[in-house]
Amino acid sequence: MSGEEFREQLNQVHRMGLSPVRPLYIDLAVAKQDQEFNLAGNFFYVKDSPGQNEYVSVKVNNSSLPAIPWSIQTGFIQPFNRLYITTPAGQTGIMTILIASEATQLFDIIDHRSSISSVMQAVLDELQGVVTAGSFIGVAITAAPGATSILAANANRKGCSIQALSTNSGSVFLGFANTVTVGGAPGVWFCELQAGQPFTIDDYRGPIYGIAAAAQVVGTGEW
Repeated sequence: MSGEEFREQLNQVHRMGLSPVRPLYIDLAVAKQDQEFNLAGNFFYVKDSPGQNEYVSVKVNNSSLPAIPWSIQTGFIQPFNRLYITTPAGQTGIMTILIASEATQLFDIIDHRSSISSVMQAVLDELQGVVTAGSFIGVAITAAPGATSILAANANRKGCSIQALSTNSGSVFLGFANTVTVGGAPGVWFCELQAGQPFTIDDYRGPIYGIAAAAQVVGTGEW
C-alpha cells in the first residue's frame, strides 16, 4: 500500500468515524434457533470461546440456507447483511465473534496463538499426572466359571493399578473382557497375578476383568 493510499484510508476513517471491527458476544448457555442479527459486513471470525468444542451454526443472509458450524479461530470473508445464529443446547460460556466491514482493506487478524495449544495442554496434563486420585477399593474375585468386573471403562482414567492380596491361595487372571479364562494353554487372559503381585497400566481406559479357580481378592485403584 502506498503512503497516499494509507493517508486516504485514515481520512476516510476520520470523516466517517468508522470502526471497521466490532465484537458480537454470544452466550452459549442460552439456546438459540436461527436468531436473526441485522449486521452488515464482509468478515466473520470466532476470536474467543470457552474451548475447542463449542460452536455456533450460522446461516448467511438467508434463513433457508444450510447452517455452517463455526468454532474458535475459524471464520469467513463474505459480504452479508444479516446472520441467523443457532447455539446448540448443552454449551456454556461466552463466545466472542468479530464482525468487520471492508476487512481486506482496513482490517486483518493477527493471532500468534498455536492452533494446537489445546493438544499441547492435554500432553502436559498427561505428563504431570493428576492431583486428585480416583477410586480405590478391594474387589472379591469369585470362583470360575464367571468373570468378575474389576474396573469399568472410564474415559477420564490416566492409569490404574491392580494387586493380588498377599494371602491369596491361587492366581488371578486378568482380561479386557468377561471372556477371560483361568490360565490354561493358551487360555484367554493377558496377566497372571500370583499372591502379592501387582499390575499397572497407563493410557488404557477400558474395562478389566478378573477370574480365578477359587475365590481370591485384589486391590485396585485408578487415577
